[in-house]
Amino acid sequence: MNQPLDCHVYYDSTRHAEPPAGCGHRVDLAAQPQAASRLAGLGISPESDLPAVLLTEPDGSVRIAGVRLSSEEASGLAAGLGIQTPDLIVYSSAWCPDCRRTKHVLENAAARFAEVDIDRDADAEAMVLQRSGGRRVVPTLRFVDRVWAFNPPAPLLRRLLGGGRAAKAV
Repeated sequence: MNQPLDCHVYYDSTRHAEPPAGCGHRVDLAAQPQAASRLAGLGISPESDLPAVLLTEPDGSVRIAGVRLSSEEASGLAAGLGIQTPDLIVYSSAWCPDCRRTKHVLENAAARFAEVDIDRDADAEAMVLQRSGGRRVVPTLRFVDRVWAFNPPAPLLRRLLGGGRAAKAV
């Protein structure tokens, strides 16, 4: 990740307050209903998952997706910070060097996490495919089922862990 991530905050002005100014590009689904198709392609429901934040690479690839966020959480995620979580799951594959790197970063941060091998768990693989827009991305990290990170580079992962401390191993 050499360039900054693009941030889009999706909300519905008929049900939600406008996101704070620091949250990047604001997309009001009440005014732009066609934008809901982007969310649906990621398994994000415009009815139950808003406000949602997508952090994307310049090519449009989703790096971070967050759903059902408070204004503070949306602002923090837009800034590349984390979300408070006692529940972190890493979806990985045994052959994947990026997965090993990610687990090393998590272990160095003393973050407690569960690991699921998507080569051995078809349901987990289907969940990753749904949330990533049809891409089989490993590692994929799930923070309390509200924030998903798709192969985050080490500096971004450290910021995610530091901004909303993951539960520490005891």
